[in-house]
Amino acid sequence: MPEDVSGIAVHHFGITVSSLKTSLNFWINILGFELIGRDLLEDRDFVRDVTGVRDGSIELAMLARGPHVIELLEYKTAHGRKALAFQACDSGGSHVGFMVRDVDAILRRAAPYGWSAFGAPQVVAKGPWTGRRVVYLRGRATC
Repeated sequence: MPEDVSGIAVHHFGITVSSLKTSLNFWINILGFELIGRDLLEDRDFVRDVTGVRDGSIELAMLARGPHVIELLEYKTAHGRKALAFQACDSGGSHVGFMVRDVDAILRRAAPYGWSAFGAPQVVAKGPWTGRRVVYLRGRATC
């Protein structure tokens, strides 16, 4: 019988970004998250032991909206760092889903911050989300 892990709860969702400044503008000004903390992790041994990233230093910000917490991480240094161009179908790709009142308004407000939709919003035809409009939004790089 597996060990009981029922005490597990999601604390936050972390996203590595190319520019913390650009990302904060989007998450705060468009999505309405509140900045609840910032930190600079310069102890490269600590970063390596936690993340497996050699020679890493991280500037991070914690954001909240209601009970939802997002951690944005910008690696200032890191051995072997590369920019990735994930597709939604790639292993390791992820997304955060939000319910909003007006998808079109979000798209209009996000555009000046460098965010755009992969395609036009689509209406779900069947299943538990029938009738809902959905769209994937992406930032300039990895925002």
